[in-house]
Amino acid sequence: MSIGTTGSRPRNRAVRCGLPRLVAAAVAVQLAATALAPARADGTDALTTDLAGIVASYLAENPQAPGVTVWVKCPSLGLDWSHAAGLDARGDGAAPLTAGHVFRIASNTKTYVAATVLRLAEAGRLTLATPLGAQLPPDLSTLLRGDGYDLDSITIGQVLSHTAGLADHSGDDRYGEAIIADPRHRWTPAEQVRRCVELFDPLGPAPAPYRYSDTGYVLLGAVVETVTGRPLAAAVRAELDLAGLGLRRTWWEQLEPAPPGAGPRAHQHIGDHDVTDWDPSFDLHGGGGLVTDVRELGLFIRHLLKGRVLEQESSLAAMTGLGTEPYRLGLMAVDLDSHLAFGHQGFWNTFAFHLPGLDATLSGCILGHDAANGRILASRLAARLAREPAPGRP
Repeated sequence: MSIGTTGSRPRNRAVRCGLPRLVAAAVAVQLAATALAPARADGTDALTTDLAGIVASYLAENPQAPGVTVWVKCPSLGLDWSHAAGLDARGDGAAPLTAGHVFRIASNTKTYVAATVLRLAEAGRLTLATPLGAQLPPDLSTLLRGDGYDLDSITIGQVLSHTAGLADHSGDDRYGEAIIADPRHRWTPAEQVRRCVELFDPLGPAPAPYRYSDTGYVLLGAVVETVTGRPLAAAVRAELDLAGLGLRRTWWEQLEPAPPGAGPRAHQHIGDHDVTDWDPSFDLHGGGGLVTDVRELGLFIRHLLKGRVLEQESSLAAMTGLGTEPYRLGLMAVDLDSHLAFGHQGFWNTFAFHLPGLDATLSGCILGHDAANGRILASRLAARLAREPAPGRP
């Protein structure tokens, strides 16, 4: 689901960010620093005390959220730190929130889907220039062509970067009203695409100005299924080798069983609504869908940006360098306290960002959609990391 755009105004300007050079410099600093940095006892030193204080302050400022959980990793500081504050739900029966609680990550899922598409491109099964219409199932293709979309001119790469001129089925209040009216309804991809074409006209011929579209990633989910011949959840799991990445508490809600060892479920809220028991299909088919805990949410983005998910350096360069200034290929590019960060945010106030210049990774879940944007918390955490002396850091 769309989280909107906070911070810099989107500009329809393709950019290349020079990430490989930036990462190489950061890695060199990290290797030198790791050998010298003393181990830290998590939760006992001044840094982790300060980080916990930042989380506590944010939570106090945002009573809409019963709890917050975060994970921070910065090898040059010897830091691999998980933390939770507050409760796992509102009201009676709430328990203390822990870093082991699991939650819906919403649009953070888009990064996993985008990485899967890049893996398929590496295997030669599609390209970023492949026309969208060549890989869509007939029912979705018929809906879109009937609304005037030129599916032969829209490319996979444009859908990944939200520059395909696709409208967004979740971008109209009537979609949210329909979910609230019947929270147990089982939504299908075709229903969501049909709602998109009934509510909106195409935004313009591709390439179009950046416009965030959940519908686009529902279509990419269908593309992954068409190309692989497997259900989306199974395809993403296999193509990204989630088990090999050590992500054993990450799964696709409703499409896969909760794995053994997964923690208790945290309750997520919007307004007065506890959405935890709502049927997840309203945000399941590629624009969202994954459930995990805060550490594994951060680990995936770290693995991706450290080159452990995609096989070719050129794939990571494309994923981080193509697209527009605010949004690349399944990755947001944001400023966190004057540090370039790549990652994503989700509608349920989840976030995962990697800062190559600090070789730091931040992830979090705020259990209230209406609380202040999680990017504010991430920026505060990044600012504190940047102030900490580290061997080899300027």
